[in-house]
Amino acid sequence: MIQFETPSALHAAFDALLERTHRELRLYDHDLSLLALDQPQRHAALRALCVAGAGHRIECLLDDISHLSRDCPRLMQLVRDFSHVIEIRQTDPDAPRPEQAFAVADQHSAIIRADKTALRGMLHLDDASRTVNLHHSFESMWQRSQMHVSATTLGL
Repeated sequence: MIQFETPSALHAAFDALLERTHRELRLYDHDLSLLALDQPQRHAALRALCVAGAGHRIECLLDDISHLSRDCPRLMQLVRDFSHVIEIRQTDPDAPRPEQAFAVADQHSAIIRADKTALRGMLHLDDASRTVNLHHSFESMWQRSQMHVSATTLGL
């Protein structure tokens, strides 16, 4: 277990989690703004996961999707180019949602922040006992989620 409290430590922990992701990454957060997924090195790691082959999956579940369209052009490009691998959905606002934010990699490693608005949290590497409940919680919210985020806008 590795604790973090600063933006740079959170980013380093998330980068370590990405390095250990071989098939599936599941993220639950308020809006992904604290993870800085649009930074070049994280974008490159996510893209590498997208092109790695069949069966790979990135699923993001967010309370608020407005940050994506406004501040994440690289991430939205990945959604457009790899819609068969990466999917982003918005949580059901009427359903109960946990206060914590988390990311689970391959059901064996996770980042957990006790509060979605705070930086402080823990990185658990190769600890399946910590991730099993997070994985089930994510799956339950995923099934109830309202819509997926489209990388393209339709208009007249």
